[in-house]
Amino acid sequence: EVNGLSDFGRDVVREMNRLGMLVDLSHVAPSTMHDALDCSEAPLIFSHSSAKTLVNHPRNVPDEVLRRIPVNNGVVMVSFVPSFTSEEVYNHTLARESERERLDALPLMEPNQKETHMNNWDEAYPPPQANLEQVADHIDHLCAVMGPGHVGIGSDFDGIEEVPDGLEDVSKFPDLFIELARRGYNDDELRGIAGCNFLRVMRAVEDAAEVPS
Repeated sequence: EVNGLSDFGRDVVREMNRLGMLVDLSHVAPSTMHDALDCSEAPLIFSHSSAKTLVNHPRNVPDEVLRRIPVNNGVVMVSFVPSFTSEEVYNHTLARESERERLDALPLMEPNQKETHMNNWDEAYPPPQANLEQVADHIDHLCAVMGPGHVGIGSDFDGIEEVPDGLEDVSKFPDLFIELARRGYNDDELRGIAGCNFLRVMRAVEDAAEVPS
């Protein structure tokens, strides 16, 4: 059971504020997200998370938290992790993990038999593919809930092996922004999403720090 921040955890957030450190909530539960928003005096970030309304992955951010981000002046940076991006990919991942757990519970099955079975399972149920348009859908949702001034890009390219179709590497970033422009985002909004929103948060966090006299 997750009960949010302890008293010590709240002290850590305040100390990070004092030092001018970014508080990143991408790996925490909603209860901790709310507690950090309650006690932080500086903007917070989600460095690589997407919209839970679109994909019910525990790493994504629920709308009740998103609605608090503009008040905090923070930013949510959309991830390219396929299981965060596509509900179909996430459900496939859960099904594969469930099958693996079922096999692991069979004491008489040899490891090589389990691997053969999983290889057969993978052939029978090939994984679906996330795509660039779905990443743009997450950006659309975040912008609709929070406004485009609180959205960024947090691809997680350095932490993933699978990528969405159309976003294979950083050379594909322009394609994502072409898609956003096609959907009606103006130049100022695109600049913000591309990085200016995050830079604003960095400056605000530094401004909130206690500078020694």
